[in-house]
Amino acid sequence: MMSDDMTLVREFAASQSEPAFAALVERHIALIHSAALRQVGDAHLAEEITQAVFIILARNAASLGSKTVLSAWLYRTTRYAAADALRARRRRQAREQEAHMQSILNQPDADVWAQLAPLLDAALAELGETDRTALVLRFFENKTAREIAGALRMEEAAAQKRVARALKKLRAIFVKRGVTLTATVIAGAVAANSVQAAPMGLAVKVSVVAAKGLAVTTSIATLVKGTLNIMTWVKLKFVAGVTVGVVLAGGVATLAIANKTSEEQPTPPKEQSAPPTGNHAGVTFFSILERTPIVANAVFEKELFMNGIPAGARKQTFTFFADGDNYRLSTEGIGGGKFEECSWQQFNGYLVLFDPKANNPDGYSGGVTQQESICKMTVDLFLSLGINEMLPGTAVWDQDKHRFIAKTKDGEDLVVETSLENGIPATAYILSNAGQKYKKIQYKYSPGFYGGQVPIEFTAYWIKPGAENEQSKDRKIYDIRIKALEISGEHLDKNMLDPAKIAESSTRLFYSNNIAYWIGKDGKVSRVLTAEENAAEIKKHHGNK
Repeated sequence: MMSDDMTLVREFAASQSEPAFAALVERHIALIHSAALRQVGDAHLAEEITQAVFIILARNAASLGSKTVLSAWLYRTTRYAAADALRARRRRQAREQEAHMQSILNQPDADVWAQLAPLLDAALAELGETDRTALVLRFFENKTAREIAGALRMEEAAAQKRVARALKKLRAIFVKRGVTLTATVIAGAVAANSVQAAPMGLAVKVSVVAAKGLAVTTSIATLVKGTLNIMTWVKLKFVAGVTVGVVLAGGVATLAIANKTSEEQPTPPKEQSAPPTGNHAGVTFFSILERTPIVANAVFEKELFMNGIPAGARKQTFTFFADGDNYRLSTEGIGGGKFEECSWQQFNGYLVLFDPKANNPDGYSGGVTQQESICKMTVDLFLSLGINEMLPGTAVWDQDKHRFIAKTKDGEDLVVETSLENGIPATAYILSNAGQKYKKIQYKYSPGFYGGQVPIEFTAYWIKPGAENEQSKDRKIYDIRIKALEISGEHLDKNMLDPAKIAESSTRLFYSNNIAYWIGKDGKVSRVLTAEENAAEIKKHHGNK
């Protein structure tokens, strides 16, 4: 069926075949509608999201790669659409009161599915792309191990292990949120309940509207536009060839009320033929990996080559500053980072602060800590010179063997072999636990950039299983091109990293005991109402008329 999916997609893309598109809708609409309904909790909005997802499929049919797993692509698109719809809904509610945010209260009861449903999609969003795809195929679409193996291009035994590991990771996420069920119980409940029949007539409506490009309601058109924007820039969603949770997945618990910040994000310097010379003597390839440097300014472009990424989202330019655990990263109007253990994010000019010491990180503002984690992975990708498996600053160089041993983020040893040219690494090979090379990173240098000791570009490739060093163009993962790099020998001025200084005159939001507060420009502190409180206020207001 999965190969038939892409056959139907190609048929529709080539001839706008309505029967082909109708078959796709009929096949996948239950999955999409069920996921949307779980995430937004509103039947009407779930139908609009379902229509929007299939409209997006119709518009993007010609650009989908032949290896696309369509059900996983549709599920991911539903996630984006639901996040955008929830954000829009919060904006509408914000206009009804001066300061408001939509809170999701999870109150588990004895019913297993009632405990899992409110958390399922956010938990899946925290998994890597391959793990999430494996679970979608196994438990949403009831695929066999052989079918999953074919979709993920791996052996059947490996696919079974992938599903088991992914299920174990999913259970660990649920446990962190207070749901202590066994993996078997979780698997049974998700398989039995995650996909329900879509409303009668919705498939016909979706097929006609999406395939023919007919006019839709303003709310659906807005939803399509917002979701496509998310998909276009894929806000910080990819790190080193591994997808991470959608930033806006946490957006169901992020803020909707704040004034514009007084300062715009820093504008990256214009592209040059070669990066400017660094200003800190003694910086080399080895010193960066052995001791995490203090970065006074870094600008780099990341280009991704994995399947399923829209062309407009393949390239992003990032700017960041980093000093120890404090850092700040920005790209395309999005900002995020950590300052003195406080996570923060800046989006569309809104500033949100979240201190995990005073709050439950899995509480109402999980989106802030989630984006901070994604930003950190992006920074770490740069600081590890593309070796994303490595914890920055942990490399120990072995000159005799031309390799170094570092630590992974899980505390395990990571072995990286290198080939040297003029005493500096030209290629790094990442070794698996079995000692096999499975990824290589090629480095380019410029004599005018840190004396030719720090790469100006690094490109990662998967190495074909069983091959010593065989690569092909379609196995390219990402390319990092450095536009500017300034390493400092002294600690940075904290004003460069303090989010309160970045948006000094704006309204800011923060959390205390997972209750949201906002500070106006006049210094007044107000508590943001919960959804229930806001509904009661609206009811009271209507009753007084």
